[in-house]
Amino acid sequence: MSDLAGQLKIRLDTVSSAVTIHSSRPVTAARVFAGKSPAEVVRQLPTLFSLCGTAQAAACVAACEQALGRQPSAAVLARRQALVHAETIKEHLWRLLLDWPRILAATQARSPAASAMPQVMRAFMALRQAQQAVADPFTVHAQQAEQSTAAVLDPSALLDLVTEQALGTVPDAWLQTLDRPAAVRRWAEQTQTPAAGLVRAVFAQGLFACGANAVARLPEAPWRWLAESLANANADAFIAAPHWQQECAETGPLARVAAQPLIAALLAEYGNGLLTRLMALLVDLAQSARGLEATLDAGMDNPGSAVQLPIKEAGVDAEVDAGVGIGVAEAARGLLVHRVRIAAGRVEQYQILAPTEWNFHPKGVVAQGLAAIARGGAEGPELERLARLYITAVDPCVDYRLSVS
Repeated sequence: MSDLAGQLKIRLDTVSSAVTIHSSRPVTAARVFAGKSPAEVVRQLPTLFSLCGTAQAAACVAACEQALGRQPSAAVLARRQALVHAETIKEHLWRLLLDWPRILAATQARSPAASAMPQVMRAFMALRQAQQAVADPFTVHAQQAEQSTAAVLDPSALLDLVTEQALGTVPDAWLQTLDRPAAVRRWAEQTQTPAAGLVRAVFAQGLFACGANAVARLPEAPWRWLAESLANANADAFIAAPHWQQECAETGPLARVAAQPLIAALLAEYGNGLLTRLMALLVDLAQSARGLEATLDAGMDNPGSAVQLPIKEAGVDAEVDAGVGIGVAEAARGLLVHRVRIAAGRVEQYQILAPTEWNFHPKGVVAQGLAAIARGGAEGPELERLARLYITAVDPCVDYRLSVS
């Protein structure tokens, strides 16, 4: 793991149910890019911040393009978004095939589902290598970015694994079938995928509302407010412990799909506990798979066109000063925001606001979720197991140490 990743130290006091979270993440590490050219930053940043490196690249290039006053074509934006979707699929399958099974089973033994993870990695890397063999779309050089859209990408291997290991059917059919909470149990009982097995385990162990709390979800597009917060003199403190309207907020799969009918119904019935979080991960996986296929199809049908594509651009339409750019990407774990200030062809300031700082805020959704679990009466190894399961459900992007005492 990169030295820039840092670590989270999480302590749960069983007597008071108090939770303390300390982060050693160097949230100002992006200052290393000061003095570099935008092209250098775009090239180097994904290697230094390698976890969710594709989303990092998308946010970075979008910020630099906005600061430079450049607008990529719809085809370039589609290619970038397709690769972010592919990365999200890979990350979600990692959680579903490796992390959730290990903790739900309360054993360190290798999960049978884990054997599929090498296939997932090979399918994802095949997409990235096919892209890189032609050109990199995550570049500020317009001609190279346009050339990148000529790469022929076949997502079928990755999409097949989404069906085989998670949904049991194609994403569109799955999303239409699972339209209410009652359909979740029926699907889990009738489907023999590792992900369906996880849902059955949550039902069997009665963990529907485990960790539910009242932390709000980050609004969909608070771009102007984020731009102002990052431009503020207290920006470093905001990046270390961000807040929305003076309150903690959550970002990630649950925040992204909260309005989807099934997830809205689960939130109403079980709150933001484990069942809702697991199903939100699956809904986000299905939507990412559908988005990957749609953006690649749109790009092939309209190469180099400027038509409106079914994608969410990485750039944001915020009121910023000349030479300043804000770039965002919905990474697997939540909203990723990059801000850059460029003058005379060089970066003067670079800032990154990552999902971890929202979700692992000292008073945020993980802290409150773990406190709720402690108040629920679990003790000893079971309390620690549930705490680890909840942390995994929210999903830190760095290593963590948990102590329960």
